[in-house]
Amino acid sequence: MNSDDAPIIVNEEALTEAFVPTRLLHREGQIREIERCLKPALKNRSIENIFLMGTSGTGKTTITKWILENYFKEVSAYVNCWKYRTIHEVLKETLLELQIPVHGREPTGELTKSLEKVVKKKKVIVCLDEVDRLDDFDLLYLLARSNCGLILISTRCHILANLTTRIRSSLALTEIEFPPYKTDELYDIIRDRVEYAFRPGSLKNEFIKLASVAAQGDARAGLEIVRKAGKKAEVRYLNEVTMRELEETINEMSKLKKIYPFDKLNEHQKVIYNILEKNRKMQSGLLYNEYRRLVNNPVVDRAYRNYMRRLVNLGLIKSEGKGRWKIYELPA
Repeated sequence: MNSDDAPIIVNEEALTEAFVPTRLLHREGQIREIERCLKPALKNRSIENIFLMGTSGTGKTTITKWILENYFKEVSAYVNCWKYRTIHEVLKETLLELQIPVHGREPTGELTKSLEKVVKKKKVIVCLDEVDRLDDFDLLYLLARSNCGLILISTRCHILANLTTRIRSSLALTEIEFPPYKTDELYDIIRDRVEYAFRPGSLKNEFIKLASVAAQGDARAGLEIVRKAGKKAEVRYLNEVTMRELEETINEMSKLKKIYPFDKLNEHQKVIYNILEKNRKMQSGLLYNEYRRLVNNPVVDRAYRNYMRRLVNLGLIKSEGKGRWKIYELPA
């Protein structure tokens, strides 16, 4: 360990997704729009349902949690659909978040009635994070018809295109996009968290800048880089993080990142990517026609555009131009 026998990382939680910072940087526009949609709940009026979309690490979850905890704590429930996927599980967790006692063995119908009783007394906001992981999207219709206000969060911007007309019309969602952070924005965010997490002087600003570049717009990845580098330095009994720990961590993260995005793709997106992999560069219209030729049930044009935006946001492909004449290609 270092000469003072003090750890380099003194508050590891500040580098994780569980931590909700006191300052929210570089998302002023999104915060204002979310607050505008939700504020009617403070006067017991219906809110505008919202859909927050963007790639991982763009602030969707952090900002939503901050807003709910600061302004709507008594009337909101946050549920992660990666962990709770069924209608029964989500209803149970929603009631528990609203401080309504349930044992979890009640029938779904009983849980629904319990929630409806709460909604009659006050406006309720339900946030479903990673909503694309739900087993049954009829839950959205159930919650909307029960007069719950909804915040839906997903990295998959095309998810709405797959909903039935009945569900889409009941939601009437306002879409709010979270683009990847710019490098200088990431630097501000990571440095702010480092002040909470690291012993003063144990991580140089120049290393924070390198982590910001390596993270490629993903705050979660940037925080994980500095966290892992800090842990490596501690294992080596160093006083501070050196270039060796940082480079090792960036290389490890880079290898993982090449594999990780493919796990987030559906079968249609994988077909599109494979077409580009063979041709390297294609006009959007030609790419769409080739995709339609290869699959049995191709998506409509709007969903295709959402798929392409998803692939671009994941960094798997690049784009230039506009409309049908847009050109897509694989990064060098």
